[in-house]
Amino acid sequence: MTIVYNSNYEGTTPFSDSAYQVALGAAVSQSITIPGENTMQYQALFSYTYASNVFVCKNTAPTVPLGGTVEDQQYNEFRPEKRYVRGGDVLHFITPDTSAYVGVSLMKLQG
Repeated sequence: MTIVYNSNYEGTTPFSDSAYQVALGAAVSQSITIPGENTMQYQALFSYTYASNVFVCKNTAPTVPLGGTVEDQQYNEFRPEKRYVRGGDVLHFITPDTSAYVGVSLMKLQG
């Protein structure tokens, strides 16, 4: 028997009908475009392959820092968990690893 959904289960969310699965290869950027108009607001929830090195950048191509360096790039984050996005935003992904997988689930925010 499956447990009935109850709002008392803190942190529980439904499955998303806007879910993306991204397969990355070494140093090859992949991207997804958030659906809808820029007035539409979403929560983007990210999941990653265990121990993968993934950089996610909003609306511009991400870079991977070279070994032994510190780099500064706006909106480029290492393995973000949950972020706010708008319709039309483009999320770019890159990994220095041989391969990595990223899942992105969108939940529309009431506005």
